[in-house]
Amino acid sequence: MELKEKIGFYKVCFDSMQAGILVFNDSRDIILSNIPISLLFEYSSEELRKFKACKLFKNCGVLKNFIQNSEKQKFKSLIELIGIKKNGQEFPVEVSFGKIEYEGMPYFKLLLTDITLRKKREKKIKSLNYQLEEEVKLRNIELENLIEKLKKSLSKEKELNFLKTKFIALASHEFKTPLSAILSSTELMAKYADLNNIEKRNEHLSKIKSVINHLNNMLDDLLTLENIESGEINLNSTKFKLTNLINEIYKNSKPLLKNNQQLIFNNTNDEGEIYHDYKIITIILTNLLNNAIKYSNENGIIKVDITSNKKNIYFSVEDQGIGIPVNEQNLIFNRFFRAKNALYYPGTGIGLNIVKGYIQNLNGTISFESVENNGTIFKVQLPKLKLL
Repeated sequence: MELKEKIGFYKVCFDSMQAGILVFNDSRDIILSNIPISLLFEYSSEELRKFKACKLFKNCGVLKNFIQNSEKQKFKSLIELIGIKKNGQEFPVEVSFGKIEYEGMPYFKLLLTDITLRKKREKKIKSLNYQLEEEVKLRNIELENLIEKLKKSLSKEKELNFLKTKFIALASHEFKTPLSAILSSTELMAKYADLNNIEKRNEHLSKIKSVINHLNNMLDDLLTLENIESGEINLNSTKFKLTNLINEIYKNSKPLLKNNQQLIFNNTNDEGEIYHDYKIITIILTNLLNNAIKYSNENGIIKVDITSNKKNIYFSVEDQGIGIPVNEQNLIFNRFFRAKNALYYPGTGIGLNIVKGYIQNLNGTISFESVENNGTIFKVQLPKLKLL
């Protein structure tokens, strides 16, 4: 085969390759290119031989670096570059580098493949992966929220079960004593009726009424507790004088006083009528006052101070009683909680929980200071309600 025929044969082989082949010298002048290169970059072979290889790529520094450092490891693997067509359109290509020598001169070759379709698929896969990751994140958040709700629900259920058990234990004791007293008084009333002793019979009748009122109050407390828990507190605001409210509380509390206990009210309120819920304030003050009486010894002094200004009503209840142990003070407003030094006194442990519930619903505050065996002082601040 003649040389001319050999060159033609090699040219056919050269042009029939699917990958583009580009050969350039150390000045980056294009020496040789095949038809796939012309098709990819949209230049003719004649046009390509008129300029340098850098014109075909966005980053010419890679070609310059290859010429200077062709033995580096990074040029022994495929490299992705951005090609530039004749019309200026950019497209991704994958390139493998090589170095050859001919007649003692170094030449550099590139095998180049258009990877536009592959990049589109990768972009689509990346987008799908991102969507999937976002969906997984969303589902994880929903799952975490669900787990948190289940934890809270389980915790709430455990708390309710505990409270039910606690209530049953307290109620069985607190209800049993009054019911026993009613039964005993009823039997004695029948006995005194036979003896025609009206005075004794009336005495026990009065005792029965008192015990029944005590039971009613406990049931009212439970209903109040339920209303506070469910948020079903309906304010019944009216205009009234604090003096009248104090007088009523004093009258109702006086029979509860122990021997030689003193109850001192100090009302520095100089206003006339105020607008508020009479019943709720009565419940708050009565609970605090009854506790002060119950947990104070005989001969003790209980002080109630009441003041007000244009925005708020303030009152405090101070006693010289058993106080609250330091390590239990953070639990004192918990439902059914009773301090260790209060277990031998009657009570259900819901009074202070009710007080705090009402005060919070009225956007007020309650605080206390207590020293075991030296007494306690509770301080309450209630915002005044606006007259509609």
